[in-house]
Amino acid sequence: MKAFIYKLFFSLKENLFNLLRSFVAGFGILFLVIFFALYISIRESVTAYIGGSLLDNLASDEIKIVHRNSKSLDFIKTADSPAITPALAAQIRRMPHFSEINALSRVGFNVRIRGELLGKRSEVYLPVCGMDRSALRGKVENWRGFVGKDPVPVIVPSFAVDILNNYLAMNSIPAIASKEFVGFPVELRFVTGKRNMESFRSYKFDGEIHGFTNLVNFTGIILPSSYLESLAARYRKETGRSAGFEYVVIYAKVKDTDMLPEIEKNLRAMGLKVESQKDIVEKTKQTMAVIDAVFMAILAVFFIVSVISIFNSYLTLVYIRSQKFSLKRVLGFSKIQILFFFLVEAAFIGAFYGGAGFYLGNVIIKYANDFIAKWIPFLTSVSLSPNGGDVLILSIMLSSSICAASAFVPAIFASNINLFKAIRR
Repeated sequence: MKAFIYKLFFSLKENLFNLLRSFVAGFGILFLVIFFALYISIRESVTAYIGGSLLDNLASDEIKIVHRNSKSLDFIKTADSPAITPALAAQIRRMPHFSEINALSRVGFNVRIRGELLGKRSEVYLPVCGMDRSALRGKVENWRGFVGKDPVPVIVPSFAVDILNNYLAMNSIPAIASKEFVGFPVELRFVTGKRNMESFRSYKFDGEIHGFTNLVNFTGIILPSSYLESLAARYRKETGRSAGFEYVVIYAKVKDTDMLPEIEKNLRAMGLKVESQKDIVEKTKQTMAVIDAVFMAILAVFFIVSVISIFNSYLTLVYIRSQKFSLKRVLGFSKIQILFFFLVEAAFIGAFYGGAGFYLGNVIIKYANDFIAKWIPFLTSVSLSPNGGDVLILSIMLSSSICAASAFVPAIFASNINLFKAIRR
């Protein structure tokens, strides 16, 4: 009995050391799998971000209309950020080809928003975007109430909730759900022109938080377009000057998709630029091609380094375990059997690191989301999602295959070890 226990102990000890050496040999594959898991999550998140912002995920019967020289959607009026004039927007609205039109607007006022929290009043400058109520249908609760009224309804980007809760946490106050902020009173102040000049005007209005959304990739507040338009009209009436009310972008739904080529031609003749589903898809493909190229280059580096590392490590293992392989040959094991068991061991190690790399990648993704929400709030809409079971299976298969393939040549050496030289050693 004592002999059996000693034999079992030394057998386990030897196999444990061999297994540990094998784990060390395949350690490099862990980093490849982690980066692979991160790549899958980042790719899906960027794709969703590009195609999932407000109305940019166009249906086959929708088009996006901007000024011909517009390079981006700028909600702060500058000299090099052209937009669609109200007169031109009115022409578009009168076109009989559209069943629905939604627009995002801007106005040439500096806007401050003031609020009070925990007895402290603060005031900040924020850009303002005007939005048609119909654009919010089904996307924001109580969208019907988003009209120019008193108090003015204000929609805020969702990341603002995280900022407010971080502030509350600093004061040892529990986090508050976004719906609890609905109805929170604020004061809006619109200012334009220079002081002591005839063009100077300052308007104050009461407002309240109407809701939160990520529909627009925008770091300011959203107000009803009708409200901004009425404010611009008031300023013109008082001063005879323009308040710079313009439409940054117009989204239109076409009644008959067969008319799309003709509609696009007419809009371009009006000095406008048109994007359809085809354009958005092409833009997304171009962006993803760049992202894929960069990540594939990095993955290729990890792959080459991992393969070389595993290959060299398993060559060392073959040398260390040469007597064991030789004894197996003496005991009647064939070359194919030794080759098979060696590759199975490598594949098992690879499968283990595939699963470990997948879970570590998801942990990194979680902390990356926390980091983005805390330190880069304007990128909150680019949310990294943990990978699912399909990526886990793919990671295990990828890692197992690479380990086995990298160990194939060392496995051949192991199955062809010179018996007499190995035993003499």
